[in-house]
Amino acid sequence: MFKNISKQILNDVRQEHTVKALALKKRPHKEIFNEWLKEKVESFCSVTSLHGYIHTIQKDYHPFERHLWLALSFFALIAAIILLWISWNWNAETPTTTVIESTNYPTYNLPFPAVTICNMNKISRQAALEAAKSMQRSDNRSNLSDDELINKFKLMLHFMGSGNANTSSKEYEELHDILEINNKNINYFLETLTPKCTDILERCSWKGSLWRCDSIFQPINTSEGVCCSFNNYAFPKQNYDLKILSSIPKTSRRVTSCGFQTGLSVLLKPFTDDYVGTEIASSGFKIMIHNSYDNADSNSVTKLIPAKSEAYLTISPESTYSTTDVFDLTPDSRNCLQPNERKMDTFSQYSYINCVAECRSALVNEICGCVPYTLPNNGTMKKCKIIPHLKCIQTNYLRFAGSTFQLNNDSTETSKYLRQKCKCLPDCLFHAYPSEVSTGTLFRQYSRNSISFFKDITLTNQTLVHVFFNDLISTHYRKDMYQNWLGILAAFGGLLGLFLGFSLVTGFELIYFFTIRALFDKLANKMVKADKHVH
Repeated sequence: MFKNISKQILNDVRQEHTVKALALKKRPHKEIFNEWLKEKVESFCSVTSLHGYIHTIQKDYHPFERHLWLALSFFALIAAIILLWISWNWNAETPTTTVIESTNYPTYNLPFPAVTICNMNKISRQAALEAAKSMQRSDNRSNLSDDELINKFKLMLHFMGSGNANTSSKEYEELHDILEINNKNINYFLETLTPKCTDILERCSWKGSLWRCDSIFQPINTSEGVCCSFNNYAFPKQNYDLKILSSIPKTSRRVTSCGFQTGLSVLLKPFTDDYVGTEIASSGFKIMIHNSYDNADSNSVTKLIPAKSEAYLTISPESTYSTTDVFDLTPDSRNCLQPNERKMDTFSQYSYINCVAECRSALVNEICGCVPYTLPNNGTMKKCKIIPHLKCIQTNYLRFAGSTFQLNNDSTETSKYLRQKCKCLPDCLFHAYPSEVSTGTLFRQYSRNSISFFKDITLTNQTLVHVFFNDLISTHYRKDMYQNWLGILAAFGGLLGLFLGFSLVTGFELIYFFTIRALFDKLANKMVKADKHVH
């Protein structure tokens, strides 16, 4: 019985396709294709779950109704395509995003920052007087007194960008001639005149224990000249005494608690009567708080601490890390670099601040043919002299000292230099140390705390600085993919479902009706032709 029914169905299909085949032979191929396509579209629209498509082929509808549904379906398709394009562009332009992962991240997981202390006085009068007495004068200024020569030493501070526009070239030339006669360069000379760390650091305490200051502080070169830095690992070579170099930790120091008793405390001697030249009109110290592996310059968190005061510098650390999905992207796509992803010429590891510092040096060297002592130098670039380089440094100071570098007056070139030549990208992993400071007059007459710290010290105009974490917890950020493949699938599926009612099954329907279904129709036609040939 079932065999008879199957034969009857097959005969009916063959007969139907025979009639169609005879009719198609008499018509052009284009008309045949158009009719085939129309048939497939109508068949698809009659069964698809896409919104509105079935209404476009209803025979009992008024033509206006069918055209209205056709227009609505078309506009829904266009709107979906436009929104998909916008979503894709957003994902391409911002492949990563940074979110707060925790506001209760333990601070013992974070390294303690580097603390760089710079004396506002850049030239010690006593050191300058000794140097002036030992220096030969040029022939045309043989009667130059020691005090007049010390006053000229201040011209070397103009490399920091604080030069007087009214300073004549003759004054620069006179100082240059004296330095040349005595075979002195600016770097060596200023290192000699700068107040020594051993002089200004009177007593140091770390995590509640007294330490020799020269065992935890080292002199380093910064944008402020030579300063004293604690917990600094920015440079491959450490400037500690060789006898204690082996006892220095290999990585950044950490603390496991908060409060000024558990951080760094330093008693400083400002020597206000030893001042010759300062960058700002104040006396005391400039404290820079920065990452241990970053260059200490104007990018650092900076606090001014006056003489004869006690300052509490509280730090609220923040950290950011990147997920493994972010590292799977190329550096240009994720817009960041890991610390060891690029080798630096001067510094021990990569950071955006270090990269910009080296880029500044390269730009100054390109413009003026030298690098001033306030910028990093790997030894391959010429050190600046007063003549002929100082005027060039002063003229172009703002072109390399800003957040972006200007090659000319056109501001559109500023980021181009950073991207194409310096290739400085932000850090994928970094720590930030925002801080606050509160100060008061240092007065020990009635205080009974830290008696051992002040033992055998006569206080006159010293400055006491405490640097510490103000809490046991910190804010932890996560840099993650803006959208992974699952997020993109959900976003695209949501848009297509909202406007079209599209799903994966609908996509299979679309493929099925124009491929598999068409293939079966073609096989049926061949069966009809074969059956006709037999008969």
